[in-house]
Amino acid sequence: MQQILDGILEAIEDEMRAQKHYQMLAEKATDPKVKKFFEQLRIDEENHEQALRTRYEAFAKILKADKGENE
Repeated sequence: MQQILDGILEAIEDEMRAQKHYQMLAEKATDPKVKKFFEQLRIDEENHEQALRTRYEAFAKILKADKGENE
């Protein structure tokens, strides 16, 4: 179960890096359509991050409960 949590944390970090990357691209864009495109990608990555955080919390609760039963 810890491998799952570690994997989710790594994926969250990837999503955060992608958000920063798309934000930088949006800031550099001069064409409004290109800017909007990269802004939407950043928002998509934020949504992915939130979904992963929700899953992380759920798995962490399961792991905590499992450890409590084993003690």
